[in-house]
Order: sequence, then structure tokens, then C-alpha cells
Amino acid sequence: MHLNTDSAAQIIPRLPTLLHVLRERAERHPNRAALSFINDDQQETTITYGELIAQVNEVARRILTADHNANTQANASHDSHNVEPGDRAILLFPAGLDFIVGLFACHAARVVPVPACYPKPGRAMPQLDAAISDCSPALILSDSQTIDSMAFHRLSPVISNMRMVATDASLDERLPTSDDVRELPENVSQAFAEIESDDLALLQYTSGSTNAPKGVMVSHANLMANLETIRSAFGLNYGEADKNDYTRAVFWLPHYHDMGLIGGILDTIYIGGHTTLMSPRSFLSKPLRWLRTIAERNATVSGAPNFAYELCIDRITPDEASAVDLSQWSVAFCGAEPVAAETLDRFSQRFELSGFRRAAFLPCYGLAEATLLVSCSDQGVPFRQLPVDRDALLIGRASPVAKSHPGNLTRNIVSCGVVRGDTQIEIVDPVSKSRRNEGEIGEIWLTGSSIARGYWCREEVNRQQFRATLDCDNGTDGQDNAGQTFLRTGDLGFIHEGELYVTGRCKDIIVLRGRNYYPHDIELTIERALGDSALRCAAVATDAFVGDAMSIVIEVDRHLSDASLPELVRCARRAIIEEHEVDARQVLLTKPGTIPVTTSGKLKRAECRLRLQADEIEHRYQWMRSIISDDSVATQLPPLPRFVNSHTLTHATEQIETWLTQWLVARCGALPGDVSPDTPFADHGLDSMTAVELSSELDDWLGVELTPELAANYPTPTELAGYLAEQMRGAAANADSGLVEN
Repeated sequence: MHLNTDSAAQIIPRLPTLLHVLRERAERHPNRAALSFINDDQQETTITYGELIAQVNEVARRILTADHNANTQANASHDSHNVEPGDRAILLFPAGLDFIVGLFACHAARVVPVPACYPKPGRAMPQLDAAISDCSPALILSDSQTIDSMAFHRLSPVISNMRMVATDASLDERLPTSDDVRELPENVSQAFAEIESDDLALLQYTSGSTNAPKGVMVSHANLMANLETIRSAFGLNYGEADKNDYTRAVFWLPHYHDMGLIGGILDTIYIGGHTTLMSPRSFLSKPLRWLRTIAERNATVSGAPNFAYELCIDRITPDEASAVDLSQWSVAFCGAEPVAAETLDRFSQRFELSGFRRAAFLPCYGLAEATLLVSCSDQGVPFRQLPVDRDALLIGRASPVAKSHPGNLTRNIVSCGVVRGDTQIEIVDPVSKSRRNEGEIGEIWLTGSSIARGYWCREEVNRQQFRATLDCDNGTDGQDNAGQTFLRTGDLGFIHEGELYVTGRCKDIIVLRGRNYYPHDIELTIERALGDSALRCAAVATDAFVGDAMSIVIEVDRHLSDASLPELVRCARRAIIEEHEVDARQVLLTKPGTIPVTTSGKLKRAECRLRLQADEIEHRYQWMRSIISDDSVATQLPPLPRFVNSHTLTHATEQIETWLTQWLVARCGALPGDVSPDTPFADHGLDSMTAVELSSELDDWLGVELTPELAANYPTPTELAGYLAEQMRGAAANADSGLVEN
């Protein structure tokens, strides 16, 4: 981390808002480039700090002027009114620089900016409708072309009656003077003077990966605290007016998401740097553009989710990689989704000839509810990955293992580094609310000055999620947290040697036979097994006959033939069984675009689960382990005694034995005449996949788990049938009902 002794380092952190910082920057270096945007046609637009503040002042004046509206049909049918401090403004902008002008103009007018996903031409926008319904904005801020092209008949009727202000209408193109920077329009000057650090700087709607989007209330104080946290954690200097060594950054992330907005744009303005922006579409269509721009601008800072680095590996050839110079790229943060060590390693190897250093990677953990950054690895130090025992992880404990530990029993987890700023972290049992010890997996709880105020108009949710308290009576270390409130993140993780390791989401965990399976691990196994054939996949928990089951949805290449799909399912199942020793109950192969995702590409597993259980997912091929609905002779369920007791035990044993031998004929390819109830299962070639299938079907039918130990102790159909019947009698006696219904 750099030590800062220049005057900016003394002034900037003490300013109350980022708008004050922007004005300070504009006075210090008005002609320094603040932001550049390269459009999809590779044409570039640049705005300096002086030009930016001048445009902000003008747009703020328009917001505060009641009769200033965009000249569109949308404003023809409503009455104009003055905005009040705290009113909300929806920001609807394509990728570009106008969004930043609009954001700071809202701050100057004491209006709360609400970044929204750019509306697709002629398309309904349910998330936009939901946000407007939730926060009741006073106006929409956009550019003229967007306002004129909005399909109001497809949007909420409320939108067509809202006041709209265009940021680009008749803006003065002259270069700003010192008066433009120092002197504000009268109405803007009054609003600016009244800005307080507790005012809302942002209403950041979450992308809704698990439920309906909610507006996170981020105050100016939250924002300033997190910007300083990012600056310090990334080791960035405050740019001085008389120096040319200020930070240069390149980003393509959407500006309406927290990572793109705060980490990609606002923090660079905070330190007086220069950010070059691209559209997400420009990157996705040609990932090489991102890396070329980093090289051409000598950028030191950039970052993206894990999938972006994976896309670069897949789409950029070694020859193309060797032609770009990434030697100046010293901060390559990775967050917003689980970080895969394999991806970072492969990226480092692919672009080593480009001068990229593995130590540049900074795996991060953050969330909108904490403004953005919570933790990250140390800048300039290779990130850590911890190999842990897979089976221990299933029961909620991270047990480090040696490199010699069997690979199929090991899971490598990437460290998200140490917690930054003044944020404090606790790992907590989500049920008992007691503190977990180091190495124990629990819910991540946070407190500190970056933690947002809560969700807009969600008081009961805020009480539970943003003002949670530890049950100190159940604590194990004697720490006193009386009166301390925490944010419950809903994420699971553990602490090892002072660093945070994130393992998954509470709501996404698949619990099978008392063990916790993390969907991301299952999905990664499938993607590795199927390669390019699997475009996207989701693993979710669904209802089964006894407890939960696991269902898999896989989007496959549309060019794959129908005849190849059954083998694809077998390949995916075999990989899951071999790596995780568990089988899916259902696998659906679908066309691309079927799995629900957020606007940032995160899987909406909760919605996927609901659609699966409602049978609303169209599929090209489906495999289901459903012995009850299968009418084949081999898997037909035999009638069992209604009460399994000493009188019916023999009959129950015989029926189970019959089913087991029929199952061997159907699933192991054995000839009927060769199958004897006294022949060991191993003699029929029962491999790991079919063994797990048998265990799963017995669990579905009888509620009895067939572990490897049981299979060894009862190695024939006769012996196993006797054991299972005894288990049924014992369960009936304990439950005092004895009911086993088919």
C-alpha cells in the first residue's frame, strides 16, 4: 500500500460527499481527462474534470427547474412540480458518459439517483416497472434519444406520466472557465450548500438473484467510506494536479450495477484518475478489445467477474495474447460471483507472455448492502487458495488438507483476503445466531461504516437483515457484542488464518442426507465434464418423496442432435457421482436462454427451482429417476405390507429381494438367469455410478440410505433385503405407525 503525503491525501477523505470531491478535482486539474468512452464502433468521447462539473451544474439546474422537460410526448400530459430533497430520479442511459453527468447532477440537486438497466427498444421492462413501483420516483433522467425511443405502451402507465429530463439537450459545448467550476446556478448553489453526508447518494437496486429486486439505501457517508476502503485496499495513490502518474483504469462493466459503478467509475474519480469505459456488448462480442484497451492506455486497474476471465481464455488465441502488453496491469480484481482458482491460473498462464503477473489478481468479496467492497487479497501478493477436505465441508467444517490428499476428496477454495476498512466480520450459525469458531462454516455477518441503511420501504426485512444481533449466550469465545447490530449477508463462509473464504449462499444450499452440497461446485463439475456442449447450468434443490432431491438444468448448444442428448446426461451424471458421490433425481437439457438469470448474469436459482417444480421449463430432453412413475418391469415397485412387523417381516424381505434382483437385470445388464439373490452385487459389475443410483432409489422408496459401509456389510440382494426390512420394522415401531405406502 502506498503512503500518501500529498495535499490531496489530506483533503479528499475529509470531504462529506463525492460531489465535493469532484468539485475539488475540477479546481485542481480542470483539463485532466476524467472519463473516456469507446463505443461499439470504436469511436471515442472524452470529458475532463472541468467539463464534467460544468455539465453537472447545468443538468442539476434543469432538475430543479420545474418547467424544464424533454420535448417529448411523455411530458405532454402531466403537471410539472418542483422536486424536493430526497425525491428519487430513475437514471436510464445506454453505456456512455451521460449517466455519470446525470448521477452527479442528482447529487447536486439533492435528488436520489436510481440507476436502472437500459431499456431494450420496444421491449417490456419488468425490473424497471418494479423499481418505479417500489420507490415512486419524481422524474426520469436520460438522454434525448432514449426518451424518444421508449415504448411507453409496453411499460408501466406510471412511467408515461412522469416528468423526464434530458441530460444532453442543448448543452453548451464551450470549454468551461474557472467561473463555471466555482460558481453555481442559484438554485443549485442552495441545494449544494444543504447536502449532508447522511443524505442518500444512491438507491441501488439489487439484481435479484434470489428474489424480487430491492433498493439498497446507500448514503454519502457509506459511499465515501467504501471509496476510501477500495483506494486503500487496492494500493492506489491520490492523483496530484502537477503530476502525470495518476491512476488509469479500463472497465466494461454495466454502470447500473454496484461493481461497475462504484468499483469501476466512482473510485477512479475519487482518486483523481482517468477511466476508459466500454460497453458490455463491446466486450462480450470481442473480449480482446478489453485487453487491448488496457494495454493501449497503460492502465493499472481493471476487473470483472470470473466469467470474463474465462471468456478471454476461450476467445483469445495465444498469438493474439502475445500481441498485447499487460505488464502495467497491477490490480486485476475479480468478484461478483464465485472465484475459480482454475480460471485465474489458466488466465495467468495464457497471458504470461503478455506480461501479466499472477500477483495482479485480487479476488474480492462484496455486496451492494455493504456499498461494495468487504474484503480482498493484498495487492501485489499472489492470492491464496486453500485445499480442504470435501467430506468435512459437507458437514459445515473447512479442514485443510495436504497436497497429497486425493484430488476427488479435495476442494480448492480461493481466499477473498482480509476484511478492509473499518468493517468487522462475524461467522455466525444462521439458526442459533451464535458465533462460529475459525474453520467452521456459517453465515457472514458484517458491521461498519460502509454498511447501507437498509432496503427502501422494507422495515421488517431491515429489522431482520440489517439489525441482526448475536445470541451472546451461545457464544464460544466470551466476546461481548451486546447492542452491536449486523448485516446478515445470506452468504456462507469461514475464516482461516485471518482471511475470508466464501462457500455459497444460504438459500441455494442443497441438503441431501444431512450433507450440504454447494450448487456452484456441482455446476462447475458439469461444465468441466461437458465442455462447450454446456452453455450454462443450474443445480437446485427440489422436493422429493423423502426430503430434498437435486435437479439439474443444462442449456446445451442448439446444434447438438437429439440422438446425442442421452449420452450428454450420462456424462454429466457420472461426473457428479464420481466427484461428489451423489446423483441428481432429474436432469433437463434445454435450449439456450432458458435458465433465469439477473441482468448481471447471475443464476436465479430460486426462480429456477419454482419453475422446475411447476413444470414450466421447456426441455429438449429429460432424464428422471422416478421409480414410482416408471412402469417398466425392472423398476415396478412391489407391494409391501402396510405394517412391517414380526408377522410381515418375511414377506417384506422377499418383496425387496425380488425388486433388487430385477433392478440388477435392468441397470447392470445382467441376464435374468445369471442373477441369484445370493450372488454379491460386485459380481454383476456394480460400478460407482450404478451403486449411487441404487442408493438413491432405495432412499426415494424406503427412506433408507445405502452407504458404502452398508453395501460392504450386506453384499448380496438377500442380505441387503433383510437389513432393509428390519430398518422398516424399526422405523415403524419408533414412529408408532408402521405405514409404508406405495
